[in-house]
Order: sequence, then C-alpha cells, then structure tokens
Amino acid sequence: MSKTPEHPEELPCTESTHPLSEDNFLPQLMVGQANLREFGQQVSVIRELEMKGELSRFESSQEIKRLWSHLKQETENLARGGDSFCGNNL
Repeated sequence: MSKTPEHPEELPCTESTHPLSEDNFLPQLMVGQANLREFGQQVSVIRELEMKGELSRFESSQEIKRLWSHLKQETENLARGGDSFCGNNL
C-alpha cells in the first residue's frame, strides 16, 4: 500500500483494485492520449473554418462543446476499464 507525506497512514486502495493498475495503465493511457490528440486536431480544424468565415463563432463553439462532451464520455469509459478510441467519431 502507498503512503503520502501528508497522510502517513496507509491508503485504502491496493494495486489490484486501483483503476490504473499496472495491468491496464499503459494501454488506457495510450488510448486516452490518442483521443486527446484527435480532439485537439478537430478543434484546430474548426477554428480554422471559423477564421475563414465558413463557420460562425456560435457554430464553432457548439461543435467544440459537442467534441468535448464526446471526449469526456470516452475518458469516463476508459476510467471504467473500457478501451474505446474516439478516432473519427469525434
């Protein structure tokens, strides 16, 4: 069990019950990072379209909010042990 300097008592979760245990940490981290990169790329495209006048500020804001909501859902799914990759679903 882990200890922290502020709380020297043992922490309640063990490695086997922790959601980011050694068994699933790396794949979930990699998927999460890929999802975040995809989100960033999509936001860049939306902002570029707004700057060119092809999307209004309201439309781009709504689309970014939709993408953020989807990213948040995917992140929560990963935290529960899922392995979904957003890819083009963003």
